[in-house]
Amino acid sequence: MKRLRRTQLLGLGVMALMLGMVAARTAQAAPAGAAAPSAVECSGSWDGKTYWAKSPSGANGGGYARTYWNASTKRNCAKFWSSPYDGLASNIKLYLHDESGDYIADPPPEHPENYHYYAGPLYTWFDATGHCIHLSGSLVRGGVTYRLSTGDIRCG
Repeated sequence: MKRLRRTQLLGLGVMALMLGMVAARTAQAAPAGAAAPSAVECSGSWDGKTYWAKSPSGANGGGYARTYWNASTKRNCAKFWSSPYDGLASNIKLYLHDESGDYIADPPPEHPENYHYYAGPLYTWFDATGHCIHLSGSLVRGGVTYRLSTGDIRCG
């Protein structure tokens, strides 16, 4: 078995510490009591609806969002993808809002990143049974900013 040098072990410790700090910042981006997402994919069932981002002219394109419901956790989840999933989009941002206007964002405002493929998953931080959510977001593709806005969805 190969032994690591002291400097290699120190580097691994620093890396683990930095990853912990990033995870802590991401968890703090949610409203009080919100749980940070623990996986790259949404858990639950997709309702078959796709919400398209619109160009300034109102045409669908650039990207799309989908929502999922997890009956066991009673939470919704949302994810916003670049379309096609080719990495040519930039600055993908997703916001999941509750009925009062509180929201959770990916990337979080205090830790912005330049996503090229997708944003999310974002989970509701409350029992969403009987409550509406709505999504908003944006992405840039080919110099054009596409905007996502759903209005109230998943009411029930």
